[in-house]
Amino acid sequence: MFNKSALAVVIASAFALPAHADIKNVDIYGQIAISAWTGADWATVDANGGYENPIKIENESRIGFRGSKDFANGPKFIWQIESGNVGESGGDGKLGVRDTFGGFEWEGIGKVRAGRMLTPLYEVLDWPYSSISTGKVMDWRGDIIGGGNYDRQSNMIRFDSANHSGFSYNLALGRGNNTNDASSNFYGLGAHYNTGPLTLHATYEKGTDRKIEEGHFYGTQKTAEAKTDELLTHSKGTGDSNAYLLGFELNFDNGLGFYGAYKRLTADYTDMDLDVSGVGTSQLNGMSQDSYTLATIYNTGLWQFKLAYAANLKPEFETAAGDFKVSEFSDSIISGQVMYFLDDSAVAYVRPYYLQRRGLSVVQDGDKEFGLGMGVEYYF
Repeated sequence: MFNKSALAVVIASAFALPAHADIKNVDIYGQIAISAWTGADWATVDANGGYENPIKIENESRIGFRGSKDFANGPKFIWQIESGNVGESGGDGKLGVRDTFGGFEWEGIGKVRAGRMLTPLYEVLDWPYSSISTGKVMDWRGDIIGGGNYDRQSNMIRFDSANHSGFSYNLALGRGNNTNDASSNFYGLGAHYNTGPLTLHATYEKGTDRKIEEGHFYGTQKTAEAKTDELLTHSKGTGDSNAYLLGFELNFDNGLGFYGAYKRLTADYTDMDLDVSGVGTSQLNGMSQDSYTLATIYNTGLWQFKLAYAANLKPEFETAAGDFKVSEFSDSIISGQVMYFLDDSAVAYVRPYYLQRRGLSVVQDGDKEFGLGMGVEYYF
């Protein structure tokens, strides 16, 4: 059976690398992650006006290569090439879809990288604050038209400091629309502090001239007589976004842990109109939405138990005709996990969740739903 070094040699040969290629410090890593889910994220309307809710097999398997080289006449060079998850059709599994970069690292100072990476804000939003299905609400699924933050971006330069007595920070800048649009950029920063069992995170991200296409989203308006759908339509335009996240983690030696975060997204719009069903059309000047999550973890022996709650609160619309909130455009989820460690590098889990989603990412007209996932993950 090949070990990682032998496999690296085989891969290098397959790509016909020159004889002097340096592959001594190449690490092959990845995961095989297969799970089965039931839930309404992918539900479709059946012939009777109900919803077909098939079981979905999710394949998050991927592979990556990373390495380093101490240059004879320069600093330490670091690099990484990572594939995307296999996904439903395999189309996202090509190399370079996930974190792919090159850069330099200095001991006691930090590292600077250029390429495709997570932004400082999304790195902590993604983990731990969007784990065990809470990402269906806490992640990018808010109602800010055009989006309130970025996630994994190309055309980025990022600096990550070394740890200084528990304190570290990140700085990043890059292209926003991922085109040659010079006015569309983003700027991000993060600060982190660890002392004993407590870790604190504070991050900020600004996006400029985000391109927005024409679109619409739904809400549900409840009256004393009935529950009716409410439709909002917006024109194309551009937006400047701001994202803020404050979070904490507490991990104790007895296996008990807690974490929580507050997120605020805002956007200012240019040349945007909003049409509200039954009200009329008005110039849309801005939007804002707050979100939060709280979770607890308990590790005992080979078992881990986790319970988390996340919510997107009512978004506020700022229009030329006045400000308003759509009362039923809030999302929430309560999610649990029972995980068993099959090995130091493999786990099996069950994740039930109870979801209410409305607004931009409406599911089944905003009805509440129960979902369940079961899976196995092996990391190498």
